[in-house]
Amino acid sequence: MSQLALTMACLDYDRVKPLMTGAVTPDGIDLNILTLSADYSVWPMIRHQEFDVSEMTLASYAVQCARGEAPYVGIPVFLARTFVHAGLFVNMRCGIREPKDLSGKRIASGQYLMTFAGWVRGILQNEYDLDLSKVEWCTGRPEAPLNLPPQMQVSLLPESKLLLPDRLEGGEFDALIHPRIPDKFRNHDFIKPMFPNARQLEIDYFARTGIFPILHLVVIKREVYANHPWVASSLLRAFVKARDICYRDLNETLEGSRYTVPWLDAHLEEVRNQLGGPDFWPYGLKRNRMALETYIRYLQQQHLIGRALGAEELFAANALEY
Repeated sequence: MSQLALTMACLDYDRVKPLMTGAVTPDGIDLNILTLSADYSVWPMIRHQEFDVSEMTLASYAVQCARGEAPYVGIPVFLARTFVHAGLFVNMRCGIREPKDLSGKRIASGQYLMTFAGWVRGILQNEYDLDLSKVEWCTGRPEAPLNLPPQMQVSLLPESKLLLPDRLEGGEFDALIHPRIPDKFRNHDFIKPMFPNARQLEIDYFARTGIFPILHLVVIKREVYANHPWVASSLLRAFVKARDICYRDLNETLEGSRYTVPWLDAHLEEVRNQLGGPDFWPYGLKRNRMALETYIRYLQQQHLIGRALGAEELFAANALEY
Protein backbone atom coordinates (compact mmCIF):
# COMPACT_ATOMS: atom_id res chain seq x y z
CA MET A 1 0.00 0.00 0.00
CA SER A 2 1.40 3.41 -0.97
CA GLN A 3 1.98 6.08 1.63
CA LEU A 4 -0.05 9.31 1.66
CA ALA A 5 2.35 12.18 0.94
CA LEU A 6 1.74 15.17 3.22
CA THR A 7 3.70 18.38 3.78
CA MET A 8 3.85 19.93 7.23
CA ALA A 9 5.26 23.31 8.32
CA CYS A 10 6.53 23.97 11.83
CA LEU A 11 9.57 25.12 13.76
CA ASP A 12 12.28 22.52 14.38
CA TYR A 13 11.34 21.87 18.00
CA ASP A 14 13.23 19.14 19.86
CA ARG A 15 9.88 17.37 20.35
CA VAL A 16 9.44 17.22 16.57
CA LYS A 17 13.01 16.30 15.60
CA PRO A 18 12.42 12.50 15.61
CA LEU A 19 9.77 13.04 12.91
CA MET A 20 12.22 15.14 10.92
CA THR A 21 15.05 12.59 11.12
CA GLY A 22 12.80 9.62 10.38
CA ALA A 23 13.30 8.06 13.81
CA VAL A 24 9.49 8.18 13.99
CA THR A 25 7.22 7.78 10.95
CA PRO A 26 3.43 8.23 11.06
CA ASP A 27 1.56 5.11 10.00
CA GLY A 28 0.52 5.35 6.34
CA ILE A 29 2.05 8.80 5.82
CA ASP A 30 5.12 10.05 3.97
CA LEU A 31 5.56 13.27 5.95
CA ASN A 32 7.71 16.04 4.50
CA ILE A 33 8.42 18.60 7.21
CA LEU A 34 9.39 22.16 6.30
CA THR A 35 11.18 23.84 9.21
CA LEU A 36 9.63 27.29 9.19
CA SER A 37 8.99 29.94 11.83
CA ALA A 38 5.43 30.96 12.67
CA ASP A 39 5.62 33.88 10.24
CA TYR A 40 6.13 31.40 7.40
CA SER A 41 3.94 28.53 8.62
CA VAL A 42 0.99 29.91 10.59
CA TRP A 43 0.16 32.92 8.42
CA PRO A 44 0.38 31.15 5.03
CA MET A 45 -1.81 28.42 6.51
CA ILE A 46 -4.38 30.96 7.71
CA ARG A 47 -4.43 32.96 4.49
CA HIS A 48 -3.99 30.29 1.83
CA GLN A 49 -4.10 26.82 3.51
CA GLU A 50 -0.65 26.43 2.00
CA PHE A 51 0.26 23.16 3.75
CA ASP A 52 -1.45 19.85 4.46
CA VAL A 53 -0.49 20.05 8.14
CA SER A 54 0.82 23.05 10.05
CA GLU A 55 1.66 24.61 13.34
CA MET A 56 -1.13 27.03 14.32
CA THR A 57 -1.66 29.62 17.05
CA LEU A 58 -4.35 28.69 19.56
CA ALA A 59 -5.96 32.15 19.49
CA SER A 60 -6.34 32.34 15.71
CA TYR A 61 -7.65 28.80 15.50
CA ALA A 62 -10.14 29.14 18.36
CA VAL A 63 -11.54 32.36 16.88
CA GLN A 64 -11.97 30.70 13.49
CA CYS A 65 -13.67 27.69 15.11
CA ALA A 66 -16.06 29.90 17.07
CA ARG A 67 -17.02 31.65 13.84
CA GLY A 68 -17.37 28.36 11.94
CA GLU A 69 -14.65 29.50 9.55
CA ALA A 70 -11.73 27.17 10.26
CA PRO A 71 -10.54 25.51 7.02
CA TYR A 72 -8.59 22.95 9.04
CA VAL A 73 -9.11 20.68 12.04
CA GLY A 74 -6.84 20.42 15.08
CA ILE A 75 -5.21 17.54 16.89
CA PRO A 76 -4.27 17.93 20.58
CA VAL A 77 -0.54 18.19 19.98
CA PHE A 78 0.77 21.38 21.58
CA LEU A 79 4.05 22.34 19.98
CA ALA A 80 4.53 25.60 21.89
CA ARG A 81 3.56 26.47 25.43
CA THR A 82 5.03 28.66 28.13
CA PHE A 83 4.22 30.38 31.38
CA VAL A 84 3.55 34.06 30.81
CA HIS A 85 4.02 36.11 33.99
CA ALA A 86 7.59 36.93 32.93
CA GLY A 87 6.43 38.42 29.62
CA LEU A 88 5.09 41.80 30.77
CA PHE A 89 7.50 44.76 30.97
CA VAL A 90 6.72 48.23 32.32
CA ASN A 91 8.23 51.66 32.20
CA MET A 92 8.74 52.48 35.88
CA ARG A 93 8.79 56.19 35.04
CA CYS A 94 5.04 55.90 34.39
CA GLY A 95 4.30 55.16 38.04
CA ILE A 96 3.55 51.44 37.52
CA ARG A 97 4.35 49.41 40.61
CA GLU A 98 1.60 46.78 40.62
CA PRO A 99 -0.96 45.46 38.12
CA LYS A 100 -3.74 47.84 39.19
CA ASP A 101 -1.49 50.73 38.09
CA LEU A 102 -1.91 49.56 34.49
CA SER A 103 -5.43 51.02 34.47
CA GLY A 104 -5.47 54.07 32.22
CA LYS A 105 -2.14 53.14 30.64
CA ARG A 106 -1.10 52.10 27.13
CA ILE A 107 0.02 48.47 26.74
CA ALA A 108 1.53 47.21 23.48
CA SER A 109 1.91 43.77 21.93
CA GLY A 110 2.76 42.49 18.47
CA GLN A 111 -0.93 41.92 17.73
CA TYR A 112 -4.06 41.89 19.85
CA LEU A 113 -4.93 38.40 18.61
CA MET A 114 -1.61 37.00 19.80
CA THR A 115 -2.04 33.90 21.94
CA PHE A 116 0.61 34.94 24.44
CA ALA A 117 -0.99 38.38 24.84
CA GLY A 118 -4.40 36.75 25.39
CA TRP A 119 -2.97 34.72 28.28
CA VAL A 120 -1.38 37.83 29.82
CA ARG A 121 -4.59 39.86 29.54
CA GLY A 122 -6.61 36.97 30.95
CA ILE A 123 -4.35 36.64 33.96
CA LEU A 124 -4.36 40.41 34.56
CA GLN A 125 -8.17 40.42 34.51
CA ASN A 126 -8.86 37.21 36.43
CA GLU A 127 -5.95 37.12 38.86
CA TYR A 128 -5.42 40.85 39.46
CA ASP A 129 -8.87 42.39 38.72
CA LEU A 130 -7.64 44.69 35.96
CA ASP A 131 -10.53 46.11 33.91
CA LEU A 132 -9.30 45.55 30.35
CA SER A 133 -11.60 48.26 29.02
CA LYS A 134 -9.66 50.82 31.09
CA VAL A 135 -6.46 50.12 29.15
CA GLU A 136 -5.48 51.39 25.71
CA TRP A 137 -4.15 48.37 23.82
CA CYS A 138 -1.61 49.14 21.10
CA THR A 139 -0.43 46.74 18.41
CA GLY A 140 2.71 46.74 16.29
CA ARG A 141 1.34 44.87 13.26
CA PRO A 142 -1.91 45.02 11.28
CA GLU A 143 -4.32 42.13 11.79
CA ALA A 144 -7.69 40.93 10.55
CA PRO A 145 -10.78 42.83 11.82
CA LEU A 146 -11.59 41.77 15.38
CA ASN A 147 -15.13 43.14 15.73
CA LEU A 148 -14.50 44.42 19.24
CA PRO A 149 -17.11 46.45 21.16
CA PRO A 150 -16.58 50.22 21.46
CA GLN A 151 -15.38 50.05 25.07
CA MET A 152 -12.32 48.03 24.04
CA GLN A 153 -9.63 50.48 22.95
CA VAL A 154 -7.32 48.80 20.44
CA SER A 155 -5.24 50.81 17.99
CA LEU A 156 -2.41 50.16 15.56
CA LEU A 157 0.79 52.04 16.35
CA PRO A 158 2.24 54.30 13.63
CA GLU A 159 4.82 52.66 11.43
CA SER A 160 8.35 52.85 12.76
CA LYS A 161 11.76 51.35 12.08
CA LEU A 162 12.14 50.85 15.83
CA LEU A 163 11.25 47.57 17.50
CA LEU A 164 8.60 47.49 20.21
CA PRO A 165 11.15 47.21 23.07
CA ASP A 166 12.85 50.39 21.79
CA ARG A 167 9.49 52.14 21.59
CA LEU A 168 8.68 51.19 25.18
CA GLU A 169 12.04 52.57 26.25
CA GLY A 170 11.28 55.76 24.31
CA GLY A 171 7.99 56.28 26.17
CA GLU A 172 5.61 55.72 23.25
CA PHE A 173 3.56 53.42 25.51
CA ASP A 174 3.76 52.38 29.14
CA ALA A 175 4.03 48.58 29.10
CA LEU A 176 4.85 45.82 26.65
CA ILE A 177 3.72 42.20 26.36
CA HIS A 178 6.69 40.32 24.92
CA PRO A 179 7.15 36.53 24.96
CA ARG A 180 10.91 36.68 25.50
CA ILE A 181 13.06 38.99 27.61
CA PRO A 182 14.64 41.51 25.22
CA ASP A 183 18.38 41.68 25.85
CA LYS A 184 18.24 45.42 26.37
CA PHE A 185 15.82 44.99 29.29
CA ARG A 186 18.25 42.90 31.33
CA ASN A 187 19.40 45.11 34.23
CA HIS A 188 17.73 48.13 32.64
CA ASP A 189 17.52 51.34 34.67
CA PHE A 190 13.78 51.93 34.32
CA ILE A 191 12.25 49.14 32.20
CA LYS A 192 11.41 46.33 34.60
CA PRO A 193 9.30 43.17 34.59
CA MET A 194 5.84 43.74 36.01
CA PHE A 195 6.41 40.63 38.11
CA PRO A 196 10.05 40.46 39.29
CA ASN A 197 9.20 37.20 41.07
CA ALA A 198 7.61 35.78 37.91
CA ARG A 199 8.96 32.25 38.23
CA GLN A 200 7.49 31.73 41.69
CA LEU A 201 4.18 33.21 40.56
CA GLU A 202 4.15 30.83 37.60
CA ILE A 203 4.87 27.84 39.85
CA ASP A 204 2.08 28.94 42.19
CA TYR A 205 -0.28 29.49 39.24
CA PHE A 206 0.27 25.93 38.03
CA ALA A 207 -0.10 24.54 41.56
CA ARG A 208 -3.47 26.30 41.94
CA THR A 209 -4.87 25.77 38.46
CA GLY A 210 -3.00 22.91 36.79
CA ILE A 211 -2.62 25.17 33.75
CA PHE A 212 0.55 25.14 31.63
CA PRO A 213 -0.45 27.79 29.05
CA ILE A 214 -0.75 26.55 25.45
CA LEU A 215 0.39 28.74 22.55
CA HIS A 216 0.44 26.56 19.40
CA LEU A 217 -1.17 23.32 18.26
CA VAL A 218 -1.15 21.22 15.09
CA VAL A 219 -3.88 21.51 12.44
CA ILE A 220 -4.72 19.44 9.35
CA LYS A 221 -6.25 20.96 6.25
CA ARG A 222 -9.94 20.09 6.36
CA GLU A 223 -9.90 18.70 2.82
CA VAL A 224 -7.16 16.25 3.80
CA TYR A 225 -9.01 15.20 6.94
CA ALA A 226 -12.32 14.77 5.07
CA ASN A 227 -10.70 12.45 2.54
CA HIS A 228 -8.41 10.63 4.97
CA PRO A 229 -9.75 10.94 8.53
CA TRP A 230 -7.27 8.33 9.81
CA VAL A 231 -4.51 10.91 9.30
CA ALA A 232 -5.50 12.65 12.56
CA SER A 233 -4.97 9.64 14.81
CA SER A 234 -1.86 8.55 12.91
CA LEU A 235 -0.22 11.95 13.34
CA LEU A 236 -1.24 12.16 17.00
CA ARG A 237 0.40 8.79 17.75
CA ALA A 238 3.53 9.82 15.88
CA PHE A 239 3.85 13.14 17.70
CA VAL A 240 3.48 11.34 21.04
CA LYS A 241 6.28 8.93 20.11
CA ALA A 242 8.50 11.82 18.98
CA ARG A 243 7.94 13.73 22.21
CA ASP A 244 8.68 10.61 24.27
CA ILE A 245 12.03 10.27 22.50
CA CYS A 246 12.70 13.87 23.50
CA TYR A 247 11.96 12.95 27.12
CA ARG A 248 14.36 10.01 26.84
CA ASP A 249 17.14 12.16 25.42
CA LEU A 250 16.70 14.74 28.15
CA ASN A 251 17.50 12.02 30.68
CA GLU A 252 20.95 11.56 29.17
CA THR A 253 22.54 14.29 31.26
CA LEU A 254 25.90 12.80 32.31
CA GLU A 255 28.68 11.60 29.98
CA GLY A 256 26.20 11.16 27.14
CA SER A 257 24.55 14.57 27.57
CA ARG A 258 22.84 15.71 24.36
CA TYR A 259 22.21 19.27 25.55
CA THR A 260 24.70 22.03 26.34
CA VAL A 261 23.09 22.94 29.66
CA PRO A 262 24.96 22.44 32.95
CA TRP A 263 23.02 21.00 35.88
CA LEU A 264 20.28 19.94 33.48
CA ASP A 265 19.51 16.80 35.47
CA ALA A 266 18.85 18.85 38.61
CA HIS A 267 16.65 21.29 36.70
CA LEU A 268 14.70 18.45 35.10
CA GLU A 269 14.03 16.93 38.48
CA GLU A 270 12.73 20.29 39.70
CA VAL A 271 10.48 20.64 36.64
CA ARG A 272 9.08 17.14 37.12
CA ASN A 273 8.34 17.85 40.77
CA GLN A 274 6.63 21.15 39.98
CA LEU A 275 4.66 20.03 36.91
CA GLY A 276 3.36 16.73 38.15
CA GLY A 277 5.77 14.09 36.92
CA PRO A 278 7.81 12.92 33.94
CA ASP A 279 5.13 13.79 31.34
CA PHE A 280 5.37 17.55 31.90
CA TRP A 281 4.56 18.51 28.28
CA PRO A 282 1.24 16.67 27.91
CA TYR A 283 -0.63 16.10 24.68
CA GLY A 284 -4.27 15.06 24.40
CA LEU A 285 -7.50 16.71 25.51
CA LYS A 286 -7.88 15.10 28.93
CA ARG A 287 -4.84 16.63 30.64
CA ASN A 288 -5.19 19.94 28.79
CA ARG A 289 -8.92 20.51 29.17
CA MET A 290 -8.52 23.05 31.98
CA ALA A 291 -5.97 25.10 30.03
CA LEU A 292 -8.10 25.05 26.87
CA GLU A 293 -11.36 25.91 28.62
CA THR A 294 -9.66 28.70 30.57
CA TYR A 295 -8.22 30.21 27.41
CA ILE A 296 -11.56 29.99 25.64
CA ARG A 297 -13.11 31.83 28.60
CA TYR A 298 -10.39 34.47 28.34
CA LEU A 299 -11.19 34.92 24.63
CA GLN A 300 -14.86 35.44 25.49
CA GLN A 301 -14.01 37.96 28.20
CA GLN A 302 -11.81 39.82 25.73
CA HIS A 303 -14.66 39.88 23.16
CA LEU A 304 -12.68 37.85 20.63
CA ILE A 305 -15.29 35.09 20.44
CA GLY A 306 -19.00 35.44 21.02
CA ARG A 307 -20.06 31.98 22.13
CA ALA A 308 -19.02 29.29 24.57
CA LEU A 309 -16.80 27.06 22.45
CA GLY A 310 -16.46 23.49 23.70
CA ALA A 311 -12.87 22.25 23.91
CA GLU A 312 -13.87 19.17 21.89
CA GLU A 313 -14.84 21.43 18.98
CA LEU A 314 -11.19 22.25 18.42
CA PHE A 315 -10.12 18.73 17.55
CA ALA A 316 -10.73 15.88 15.16
CA ALA A 317 -13.24 13.44 16.65
CA ASN A 318 -10.84 10.52 16.29
CA ALA A 319 -8.07 12.35 18.18
CA LEU A 320 -9.92 12.96 21.44
CA GLU A 321 -9.31 9.74 23.35
CA TYR A 322 -5.57 10.06 24.00
